[in-house]
Amino acid sequence: MGERLPSPQEIMGRQLLFFERSDVQNQFFAILSCVIISWLISRQLWSYLRTKFPQATDFNWTDKRLPFKQYLAALLSNLDFPIISLGLLNIIKTFFVIQDWKEGLLLVSIRLMWVYFVYQFCLVSLYAVFPLNIVRQFHRRLFFPLLILFILGTIISLYNDFSQLAQVSLFNLFNTPISLKIIFTLIAGLYFWVVIITLMENSLLDFVRSKPQLDLGSASASLLLARYFLITLGIVLILGYIGVNGTAIAAVTGGLSVGIGFGLQQVVSNFVSGILLLFEGVLKPGDIISVGGQTSEVKSLGIRATTVRMLGDNSEKIIPNQTFFTTDVTTYTGSDRLVNCSIKIGVGYDSKTTEVMSLLVKIAQENPKVLKEPLPSAFLIDFGDSSLNFELKFWLNDINLRKRVISDLSCEILDKFAHHNIEIPFPQRDINIRNTSDTQ
Repeated sequence: MGERLPSPQEIMGRQLLFFERSDVQNQFFAILSCVIISWLISRQLWSYLRTKFPQATDFNWTDKRLPFKQYLAALLSNLDFPIISLGLLNIIKTFFVIQDWKEGLLLVSIRLMWVYFVYQFCLVSLYAVFPLNIVRQFHRRLFFPLLILFILGTIISLYNDFSQLAQVSLFNLFNTPISLKIIFTLIAGLYFWVVIITLMENSLLDFVRSKPQLDLGSASASLLLARYFLITLGIVLILGYIGVNGTAIAAVTGGLSVGIGFGLQQVVSNFVSGILLLFEGVLKPGDIISVGGQTSEVKSLGIRATTVRMLGDNSEKIIPNQTFFTTDVTTYTGSDRLVNCSIKIGVGYDSKTTEVMSLLVKIAQENPKVLKEPLPSAFLIDFGDSSLNFELKFWLNDINLRKRVISDLSCEILDKFAHHNIEIPFPQRDINIRNTSDTQ
């Protein structure tokens, strides 16, 4: 028969016995004191240096790489604490050796502080090589959690056997014992799998944005599909690795399918609509659309909803994906980004039509934002009550420029027409005042 696994109560008992030992308490108190004193000294030192040498210690966190001067300042700011801690811990360790006291925890703390020193040095070095926003994402969501797990694992291994601890069963699920190893693998595995995929997606998107020749919309849609596929694949692989009963999962899924079908109809509809949008490619991030009479820019496509930015007030709106299949949606960037605009204007009947049309086309061609191909054009569209009505048509490559260009051209038309003595008529009425007393 195999060795009996310890129960959770026995594990807690071992921890209490470990911390009740006087030599452990002395070392723990010494380590805690060193860490607190080192942190206080490092803050005071950095405050003094910033006051004494403001130019040498000042650095700004931007989205660019750290220049060499700011790199040195960042090194000093991040490494002063571990350096001071290592010095104090080694002094305390020497004192314990002289007193012939046990120093096992002190040796472990020194080793961990060296790990933290190397971690901080590598992190600041990454800031000098890669853009800060990318390094920050990896630091907060990947590197730092890995460091915490390493420190916790090192501490736990001092008084527990990992192999026995991992096999401790907490409860049973579908006749399968759920141990600490299974729970840790499930939580940590899923977390790091999702984080790595998300960070890689963000990094690839940043690379695509830096290449104007690449289609950002198509790349975003493709990366989104790849992310959901890889996340689903990771969940299946991790569940299979920890030994989850596939038959039990299928039974539960089948039992819940009816409830999901009735209770989450909208969610399922939005989910299917999101998949169709991604596969068909009719809508991509960066597209300019009009929904409900409001012009907006597609920011991101999700499986359940799409986030758009309203061009009128720069607010953001989350639109369920099924909306794009149940209502009319106008897109200004479907096959291309060209936008046709027009300005209508009336002139007096004594104006020369060829001169008016030639002047309108010339005004449009002189505007740098109006496309030269297709060419601007002007037409006489009808005979009004008091004016000849013309229309100037021109093309833009950005819907966001429409109001500005129309305004600029309208102002230019007024100036040019006034300079060429072309009258822009306005409604006039003749009022006849009749004196009834003269007729009587």
